[in-house]
Amino acid sequence: MNDLDLFIKNGWAKARTSNFAKGFPLPYPFVPPSISDDGMHRVLYYWDTYFTNIGLIADGHTEWARENVDDLIYSLEKFGCVPNYTRADGARYCSQPPLLCLMIKDIYAQTKDEKWLFSAVKSLQKEYDFWMRERLTSIGLNQYGCNAKSKEDLLEYFDYISTRVSLDQNLSEQEKTSVAKNFVAEAESGEDYTPRYENHNALEYVQIDLNSHLYGVEDFLCEYFKNKDENQSNFYKNRKEKRLALIEKYCFNQKTGVYCDYNFVTKKQNDIISIACFMPYFYGFAKKDGNISLVYQALKTKGGVASCQDVGSYEYQWGYPFIWAPHQYFAYNSLIKYGYKEQGEELRLNYTKLLSCVYERTGTLWERYDENGEAKDLEYPTQKMLGWTAGVYRYFSKI
Repeated sequence: MNDLDLFIKNGWAKARTSNFAKGFPLPYPFVPPSISDDGMHRVLYYWDTYFTNIGLIADGHTEWARENVDDLIYSLEKFGCVPNYTRADGARYCSQPPLLCLMIKDIYAQTKDEKWLFSAVKSLQKEYDFWMRERLTSIGLNQYGCNAKSKEDLLEYFDYISTRVSLDQNLSEQEKTSVAKNFVAEAESGEDYTPRYENHNALEYVQIDLNSHLYGVEDFLCEYFKNKDENQSNFYKNRKEKRLALIEKYCFNQKTGVYCDYNFVTKKQNDIISIACFMPYFYGFAKKDGNISLVYQALKTKGGVASCQDVGSYEYQWGYPFIWAPHQYFAYNSLIKYGYKEQGEELRLNYTKLLSCVYERTGTLWERYDENGEAKDLEYPTQKMLGWTAGVYRYFSKI
């Protein structure tokens, strides 16, 4: 075991805490993304937690991973959705990508605790209902959205965004609230912020990653209820079959063979390739003649895969040339599932080598990288990280 592996294995216990955010006590200790008390990541962030958990499980801390999930479920029951982060204002603006289903599956695979699973599934159904109630579009597919309703909240968010990216300040209040809603939807995708949407108009799109995640939820619930409740099982079976048909209709580009976001206002597919294009492969419903190799080649760097292809804009941290841990995990598993073992291994080795080299130089892990290991400040100071960076590294180390 090398120095980085030891740093991570020792880091899990150092990060674990019961110091919940003021005003929002959680029932269990948890492992936040950051070790440092002066970091900005000392609460549970929703989708981060999935990747933290795969590292915890790899290192034998299934119970800690389960506590993380139970804290997220507790938050779901409090807010009606899994909040962006576990603070009293955590759901004020948005949720994050719905990965609760994947977390539940991972915990059950380790514990085989049927009683826990029964309770967790009931909560998962509530989360699914949130996405279907609050984030369903007129074409029958889902989109990332915005919980905030008041003008005051949205204007406050506009001011917040302005501290991170350059925005036109000579807008009316109505225009500012519209801009804010779209940026909140972008943040709900977990990618705050990204050139994936040319005009930061996320609310005009249905996103291929979100609809893939929800297909995964429907598939899981269909299987869970198969020998328990035939009506429930058929309900989710019909939902996933309908979703798949709509994804093929709107989100599959027949010319390129790439699954993509779809603008239902302009009725055009998004030709920008991002990590989201891998997600139908991750969940296993992509066509065998889909062009996963084109997606990989468009995003490949010498340190893994970038979040988005190079579109000539370098001011957003979830764009080219930046490399994020969760995206390596999704891309690797997508490639392996569809038989692209050589490319998957190339990605895995390039990413772990990148992290090892940067650790030797800096003595820590970081929230994001570029292919040269330079995690320059962008939007906010680059954060020292355990969380998903450590989780994906340990997952890759165990393969």
